[in-house]
Amino acid sequence: MPKPETTSSPAAVSLPSRGLILVDLSTSWRHRSSPPVGIIRCEHEIARHFLAASPQNVIFGFFSEETQQYSEIPQDTVIQMITNSTSSGSSSSQEKELSDEQELNDPGYGKSFPKTFLAGLLFANYMVGRASGISKWRMKAATLAKQYVAGNYDVIDFESLTRIAKFWTASPTIDLRGPLGGLRMALVHSAPPPGSAPVQIDKIITILLPGVFWEGSKAKWLWRESSKRNISVKLLLFDLIPIVVRQFSESGAAQNFAACFHYLLWSCDHFFCISDSTARDLRRYADACGYPPVPESKAEVCRLGPARFVHDAGPDAVEGPRIPGSENLDPGKFVLFVSTIESRKNHDFAYHLWRRLAAKHDAKLFPLVFAGKLGWDTESLMKRISQDPVIGGRHIVHFDNVSDDQLRWLYANCAFTIFPSHYEGFGMTVAESLAFGKPCIASVGSSIEEAGQGLADHIDTLDGVAWLKKIEQYIFDFSALEDKSKAIKLRYKPYAWDEFTAPIVRHMLQSSGSMSGIGLNIPTRNLP
Repeated sequence: MPKPETTSSPAAVSLPSRGLILVDLSTSWRHRSSPPVGIIRCEHEIARHFLAASPQNVIFGFFSEETQQYSEIPQDTVIQMITNSTSSGSSSSQEKELSDEQELNDPGYGKSFPKTFLAGLLFANYMVGRASGISKWRMKAATLAKQYVAGNYDVIDFESLTRIAKFWTASPTIDLRGPLGGLRMALVHSAPPPGSAPVQIDKIITILLPGVFWEGSKAKWLWRESSKRNISVKLLLFDLIPIVVRQFSESGAAQNFAACFHYLLWSCDHFFCISDSTARDLRRYADACGYPPVPESKAEVCRLGPARFVHDAGPDAVEGPRIPGSENLDPGKFVLFVSTIESRKNHDFAYHLWRRLAAKHDAKLFPLVFAGKLGWDTESLMKRISQDPVIGGRHIVHFDNVSDDQLRWLYANCAFTIFPSHYEGFGMTVAESLAFGKPCIASVGSSIEEAGQGLADHIDTLDGVAWLKKIEQYIFDFSALEDKSKAIKLRYKPYAWDEFTAPIVRHMLQSSGSMSGIGLNIPTRNLP
C-alpha cells in the first residue's frame, strides 16, 4: 500500500520540554459505566502500572473527534475509573429489586426537570450552531452539552428531554430528535472529562494506543501529527480479525479497521501483540500489502493472562454473589460459555450441540450458560433458541451485563466450560477457565491453543461428533472430569498482569528517556 501523501509541514524539531508519554484511554473513558471487557481491562492494567512505575512521566488522554485533539484525563479520575470498573454491575439482587420497584412506582424517581430542561437548551444551542455553520460555536456548544449531560446523567429525564425537543423543531433546518435519540449510548460517553485541559502535544515524545483505534479519524490524526512533530507511536494490537476473518465483522467495521490500520502501519514504530498468532498475522499482512516490513523486534509479544478478578478469587468464590435468575442452576451441574454473543464466537455451533444433547438426554443434560452481552448479528440465533421446543427454555440460559463478582461465581461453580470460537487474538475465556481449575473444550487454530497451554481439550469444530463425545464424557463420567480438573490445577501457570504490562511500560519509559521506577513487581498504590 502506498504511503499517504504528507502535507506541507515544517521540519521536525526537538523541543527541550519534550519527554512526556501520552497513554490513550479513550476506550475506557467512553465505556466507563459498563462492565469491563478485554480491551478495557488491558487499558486499566497498563494505566495501573504507569501510575505505580512513573506517574510523573505519563499523561492519560481522551481523543475528541469534534475538537481533533486530546484532552487530559486527570490521574485521580483514572484511579476512580479503574476502581469503579471493578464493581460495575455487581449490585445485589435486593438492591436491583429495590431500584426497579422505585422506578416502577415513580417513573420520575430521582429525575430533575430543571436540569433536563437545561440539557435541552444546551443541545438547542448546539443545533443552531450546526445549522448556521459556525464551527467554533458548534464545537464548544457540543462539548459543553455533552459534559453537562455526562455529569448529570442520573437525574436527566431522557423521555422528557425528547418531548421538550419537539418545541424546537419548527425550523426545517433544526431537528433535535436525531441527536437526542442517541444520547444514552453516544453523546454521554463522547464528552471529555469536565474541566479537562487540552494536552500540549508539543510536550509529548511518544504515544501509546492500547485500545480501539478503528473508529473515527484518530489513526489519521496520529499519522499526521507524528510525522509533523516527530512523535513516536506505539500500538497494542489485539488482533487483525476484521481483516483476516472479515466475514465475522460488520462490513463497515471491516472497512474502517483496514483504513485506520493503514495509517498506523506507516506511523507506528513498535507493536505490542497479545499472542504469537497476532504477531504472525501482523507481519504477513504488512508483507502481503507492501507496507514497511515489521521485523520480530518490532512486533513484541506480551501475552495476556486471566483477568484480575480471577487472580483475586479466594476460597469463598463459590459462595457468590449469584446472578438474579440463576436460582435454578445447581453448583457443579452446568456448563459455561463466557463471551460476547456474536457469530465469530460460534454460539450457533454450541446451540446445535446442546439441541442434539437435549434430544438424547433431556433432563439429565447439564444446562449451558451463555454469559456475555449481545453483539452483532445475534437476533436470529437468540430467537431460534427461545422458540426451540427441544431446548424449551431450560437447556440454554443467557445472562448479560455480568459483573466480575458474578462471573467469578459462574466460573467457580460450573462443571466445565466450552469455547468453540472461530478465531481469537488470544482466547481469554480459555485462560480464565483453566485458572479456576475448570476443564475447557475449545476449538483449534489462531491463538486459542496458545491460551490453552496444552491443558485445554482442543477439537476442530468441523468434528461435531468429537465435541458431543467429550461433552458427554465430562457430564456423565465424574472421575474423568475430576482427573482433568486436578491435572489443570497442578500444571496450569497463568500469566500475571505484571508479565503483560511490565514490558510495555518498560519500553515506553526507555523510548522516552525516563528510566526510573522500572520493574516487574511494582506496588500499585492501593488500586483495586
